[in-house]
Amino acid sequence: MSTKTTMLAATALGLIGAWALPTWAVAQDAPPASAPNADAVEEVVVTGIRASQQQSIDIKRQAVGVVDSIASEDLGKLPDQNVAESLQRIAGVTIERNRGEGRYVSVRGFGPKFNAVTVNGRTLATDNNGREFSFDVLPSEIIAGADVYKSPQANINGASIGATIDVRTLRPLEQRKPFSLAGSLGSTWAELRDTNNPEASGVVSWRNADRTLGAALSVSYSKQKVRDDEFTIGAGHVHRSSTDSYYNLAGVPGGRIGPGVAPFSNVSMPSNLSPFFFERDKKMTGLNGVVQYKPTDRLTVSLDALYAKADIIEQQTGLAYDFAGGTLVEQVVQGGEAVYQRYQGGFVDQIIQYDHRKVTTDQLGLNVKWQATDDLTVSFDASTSKAERRGKEDNDFTTIRRKNVDTWFDRRGGDPMYSYGFTSPNYANAATNPQGVTAHYYIWGGGSDVDDEIEEYKVDAAWKPPGAVSVSAGFSAQNRTKTITSNEMPFGEQCAYCDSNQLLPTSLFQPTNRNFFNGQYGDKILHDWLIYDPRALILQVKEYATRDGKAFNQAVYSPSGSSVVDEKVLLGYLMTDIKTDLGSMPLAINLGVRIEDTDYTSSGASRTVTSAKPNGAGQNIITVSPVVPVSFDGHYTDILPSVNARLNLTDDLILRLAASRVMTRPTLSDLSPRQSIQTNPGNETIKRGNPDLQPFRATQIEGGLEWYFDDLSLLSFAAFYKNIDSFVTLVTTPQKVDQVTFQVTVPDNGDGAVVKGFELGYRQVFGRLPAPFDGLGVQTSFTYAESNANYTNTVANVSYGLEGLSKYSYSLVGFYEKGPVQARVAYTWRDKFLQVASGRNGEPEYFDSYGQLDVGASYNVTDHFTVFIDGLNLTDEEEFIYSVTPDRTKEFRTTGRRVAGGVRVRF
Repeated sequence: MSTKTTMLAATALGLIGAWALPTWAVAQDAPPASAPNADAVEEVVVTGIRASQQQSIDIKRQAVGVVDSIASEDLGKLPDQNVAESLQRIAGVTIERNRGEGRYVSVRGFGPKFNAVTVNGRTLATDNNGREFSFDVLPSEIIAGADVYKSPQANINGASIGATIDVRTLRPLEQRKPFSLAGSLGSTWAELRDTNNPEASGVVSWRNADRTLGAALSVSYSKQKVRDDEFTIGAGHVHRSSTDSYYNLAGVPGGRIGPGVAPFSNVSMPSNLSPFFFERDKKMTGLNGVVQYKPTDRLTVSLDALYAKADIIEQQTGLAYDFAGGTLVEQVVQGGEAVYQRYQGGFVDQIIQYDHRKVTTDQLGLNVKWQATDDLTVSFDASTSKAERRGKEDNDFTTIRRKNVDTWFDRRGGDPMYSYGFTSPNYANAATNPQGVTAHYYIWGGGSDVDDEIEEYKVDAAWKPPGAVSVSAGFSAQNRTKTITSNEMPFGEQCAYCDSNQLLPTSLFQPTNRNFFNGQYGDKILHDWLIYDPRALILQVKEYATRDGKAFNQAVYSPSGSSVVDEKVLLGYLMTDIKTDLGSMPLAINLGVRIEDTDYTSSGASRTVTSAKPNGAGQNIITVSPVVPVSFDGHYTDILPSVNARLNLTDDLILRLAASRVMTRPTLSDLSPRQSIQTNPGNETIKRGNPDLQPFRATQIEGGLEWYFDDLSLLSFAAFYKNIDSFVTLVTTPQKVDQVTFQVTVPDNGDGAVVKGFELGYRQVFGRLPAPFDGLGVQTSFTYAESNANYTNTVANVSYGLEGLSKYSYSLVGFYEKGPVQARVAYTWRDKFLQVASGRNGEPEYFDSYGQLDVGASYNVTDHFTVFIDGLNLTDEEEFIYSVTPDRTKEFRTTGRRVAGGVRVRF
């Protein structure tokens, strides 16, 4: 690693990444266009990291409600991969990592579906099945910063129980310089893939001297190749008894139980083992342009266009054995858990899942702001946004099988990585030997496309006469349509060769030579297996099927896996801001009410499983009914009052109080009637949506103190209490069809819960220290959140709380800036949290506590030229997800270190 790091530094090529924004939005003379009102967020002219600290502090000091901000300077100098990872430095904000990269944001214990993400105050479409926004498809180089609104105001766009996160883009008329140009070029070395990933970005901003016309353009491009090594229990742990039909053989009860194994009942054991290499190839292009025209001092017209394209190929190459074949000859049970098993004469599958995801996200917005009189401002905003995900034609799931092998696992060591292996009596090095490989199970072109379209229109008016009272009012309408189009192969064709008697040519296969987990755990695990071209394998199986007269075709449109949810929202608000004094203390109060009326339709199709029987070869034979079209309508209205107050106890000490009624609409995927059916033994599940869901509703209060004890320094405390009327919870019930029991999971409105906690924030620049230590600074945050939510998972017979809620989380950033030198050390830690209330086998799954250390440094060679180098995940932390308890691994993965360096230029 040190050789590669030195080489990167020497060649001055490195990642700009999502965290390495060019420092171009360094000065603003006016509040950002996305700010709901000037009293809520005010920005100042700033340059450099110290000034960006001042910018964030001034935003917080001037706001009536609770708002935190990340400026472009912070984004550019924190060693983060994207905006989500920079936001986690804010108190109360945590992220959920997706194989090493921050993808989703949680605020005060509420996961991504509870938070609204907007761009310049406009809702941005997403390629996810629900409303939650993935930051991994939006290049952060094209944005200027982000604001997190924790306490709602009536005029803030975005219904959310958690927070509204507004991403801001560049405003050329607000720039200090008439012309600025900046760019960045670099590459990141990813340890496990051993690749260098190039990235580049540039931005140009121009305005005339009179500030009547301006334009800006931001462009970014990145190419990424990364790898993670993962050990998973694909369908979690299941409870089995020696009398289950699972252990029958050719109709003989218990025929798969060896004579040395004592009878057992309701023993928990892994459903399968699946170590695999996960490889992602991603190309991202981002483009953001804005033109502003101000023909008079009273009229400003802004036209924004945002475009982001991500081309993502993900391939999972791994083993999978579910112990559905062979004879159980040895078993050790401890505390109701099978901690060791060995099977003779079983089989092992080797799997490649190939997913090609092409995502485009765009937004076009027009804003007209008219200063009608000295006291009255009227603005009109219209926007359209669309996200498209394509790839259902290119996604393949292929399996090959080895028969008559001996398999075993051992988890008595207590490590998240179970010991495991398999051998064949017919050939050596079974995992990498291409002999004896047979065809098994295939999905050719299965998957789904997603279209999310949003149209939004808003009219706002603000009356601010001289004096202490101002009034604002507005009206908006939003139309949103989420369309999911799914492909599926008929069950019989998926299993055209599930008897696994068709031998495959050895020429199709070769070892991966990837060395799983870098050789860790020695001979206790397998470190290599076979790889192949999945589409070439499918075409070979197609050739066999044609020869044998079997049906084997590419997946076709699936009505029951597809749906359309159409949602229309009308809303209006009335708000007043009052400035007065309480004794000698300045007091600012924001009062408002927001009324939201929602109509929606959900349409699709349904079907039922009419027959399900094991085929005796490790697979179930399923028969389903014809599809029946279904459609649902829904309507609800919410009245959402809010009050925010700021009292300046002294010039440096501020007291804040807030109370509000808030709501979050059900996630769109939960409203959909679409369903999925899993049929693998031990993972027989049916999941469907529920179009009758009601929204999440809550009453919340909060209060806090902020002490601005020195220049660029702040100590803050905030406590919050949220009383949620009802949560959407996943309800799982068993349903037996013939000889197979399916776990049927449906979302439903469950009991409410209380979420409460507090957050601490501290930042300081030690400018009073003697040189050279006067360049030191620190920024920290700590959040505590708890809930009394107590739901029951009937499958595992255990209780669980709220998804996405970590009890503790904290962030610590130390920085130094003196002359041309800038450096950062950042550590972020998050306590365990419930990731999924009902996983693939119906059990709750938890993401274990995780901490990551990142560092960054840069040097200004000249006023226009900077070199930088950064390291991410320097301690090589591993991600661990478990089912119910930590001794039951669900996923365990290593993502490796990443090292970056590069150059930035600006004029």
